[in-house]
Amino acid sequence: MSFAPPPGSTAELHNRLQSEPHWGYTIYRTTFSAQADAAFPTILRYLDACVKKSLFSECASYSENSPGVDHAIYQGIWAKYQSIVVGDAARFAGASMESVRDHFEAVVEGQGRRDFFNSDRMCIVIDEESLLTLLDASVEALEAEGPNHVLETTRFVKVVEAWPTVDQYDSFPGWMECSPRAMWDLWKMMGDGEEVRNSWEDMDDMDGGVYCGP
Repeated sequence: MSFAPPPGSTAELHNRLQSEPHWGYTIYRTTFSAQADAAFPTILRYLDACVKKSLFSECASYSENSPGVDHAIYQGIWAKYQSIVVGDAARFAGASMESVRDHFEAVVEGQGRRDFFNSDRMCIVIDEESLLTLLDASVEALEAEGPNHVLETTRFVKVVEAWPTVDQYDSFPGWMECSPRAMWDLWKMMGDGEEVRNSWEDMDDMDGGVYCGP
C-alpha cells in the first residue's frame, strides 16, 4: 500500500528523529507550594496528553484523504516525545522569565546546540499564574472529548524564546502565553527558523492574549 507524505513540518520532524534521540519541551517550574506539589504531576500528564491528542488528530485528519498517511510515522514521533522538567525550588522559585531564559540559554550553549533544534530554541515556564489556569485540567476529560468539543476556559503555559530579537522599543517581550492545546502547532510553527514573535503577532484579540494555534 502506498501512503501520502505527512505535512512538511511533520515529515521534517520524522526525518530529524532519525538522528535526534527525542523531541519535546524543557519545562521550568517556578511556583512551589503544597497546592502546586499536588497538582504538578497531573499538569505534566495533561500537557503531554494535549501534544499527543493534537499529533494524532492531525494523523486522523490526513488519513481521511486517499491514500492516507502512514500511521507508523506518527507512532514513531510520539514514541520519541520527552519533556524535560526543571524544578529546583532553591534556584527557580519565583524566577523571572529573563532568569529562566538565561539558564536555558546557558545550558543550550554549553551543549553546543544553539539554534540547533526546536527543543533548543524555546522552553516552557509554569509559574503561579499559569498554574492557576491548569489546576482543573483533566487528562481523562481531554481524552473523552468528541470532535465537536467546545473549548473550555483558557488555560496556558508560558513559552520563552532563547535569544529573541527584541529591543527597548519592542512590544514583544520575548515570551508568550500558549494554550497547551497549541503546543504541537507551536512546535511546527517554530521550524525553518521561525520566531516566537511571529506566533505572538498572529494572535487574535478574541484569544485573550493566549496563543491558540493558527
